[in-house]
Amino acid sequence: MKQLLKVFILLLAFVSSPLLAQDYKVTSDKDISAPFDQYKTYSWAKNISLETSLASALNDAILKTAIRDALAHELAARKFKMVTQNPDLLVNFRVFDEPVEMTAYEGYFRDPEYWGKNEISQEKLGLILHADDPGRRGKKYFFDKGTIIVQLVDAKKGVVVWQGYASGITNGNVFDKDPDHVAKAINLIAEELDLVLNE
Repeated sequence: MKQLLKVFILLLAFVSSPLLAQDYKVTSDKDISAPFDQYKTYSWAKNISLETSLASALNDAILKTAIRDALAHELAARKFKMVTQNPDLLVNFRVFDEPVEMTAYEGYFRDPEYWGKNEISQEKLGLILHADDPGRRGKKYFFDKGTIIVQLVDAKKGVVVWQGYASGITNGNVFDKDPDHVAKAINLIAEELDLVLNE
């Protein structure tokens, strides 16, 4: 009887873990004027490549590496080539372990720990402000605890053209650092990018 109970518990854990890993809130924003069909190459934002900058509310270099590796895998699967010179896109990400409310990313994305010098036009954080959409500057964002935000910047213009995020990446009350769950969250974010790339 005890052996049967152990098998049942293991089976339940096996069946429920993938479901829990997929129970994230995932969405994205895009700049409708960006030439997504012309973007072929990417490079990491400078601060992602620095060991001293974790681009994260969590002081965890292993988590940073897991996110970066998962993003590299997803970008390669979408035929983006990693280059060191003159990329079409700069890729950056940030992690929040606590709930966050922000308006157009003020404060959280203007600091030197996130974007390097000359990587982004400082007056154009978030997506490009269009004359026909002046309200975008005040757009409010509410993220649950356990959020990964990925941003793509048009390297020539210095503006964010796409951003995707997954929230609810938690294990109890803490950020879920399980590499498989992180990879799944990044995969779900990348599937949001597919909606733009396949238009």
